Amino acid sequence: MSVDYSQLSLGQTVSSQTFLLDAETVSRYVRAVEDSSPIATSEYVPPMAVAALSVRGVVNDLQIPGGTLHLGQEVEFFEAIRVGESINCSAELAQNSLRGGSRILVVGLSVTTGDGEAVMSGKATVAVPA
Repeated sequence: MSVDYSQLSLGQTVSSQTFLLDAETVSRYVRAVEDSSPIATSEYVPPMAVAALSVRGVVNDLQIPGGTLHLGQEVEFFEAIRVGESINCSAELAQNSLRGGSRILVVGLSVTTGDGEAVMSGKATVAVPA
C-alpha cells in the first residue's frame, strides 16, 4: 500500500510510534554515529537518538520513498531521557504543498515519555518526488 500524499490534511496525525530505549538500542545508535562521549554510553540517551527515532517513525508510517530529500529539521529538548525508558513519538502534518517536481511535507514532531511528560518537540521538512 502506498500513501497518497496529496490526500493528507493539515493537522492530521501522520505518525505514532513507541520506542523502548533499552541499552542495546542506545548502543547501536552510539556505534552508528561513532559517539565516544562518556554520557553516550552511561545512563542517559543521546538527545539526537530521540530525534532520529522520531523521524524514523515518520519515514516508516508515511512510507517515504527513496529519492526524498530531508530539507531541514529543528528540535528542542526539555528533559533528559534515561536508558530503559519508553518514548512516544507522534507527528502532525503542518504543511503539504507542491513546489516544482516535489511535494513538500512539513511535520510537527512531539515526543513524550511513557508517563506523558514532554521531552522533545520540533519539525522536519522533506521533499518527496511527485
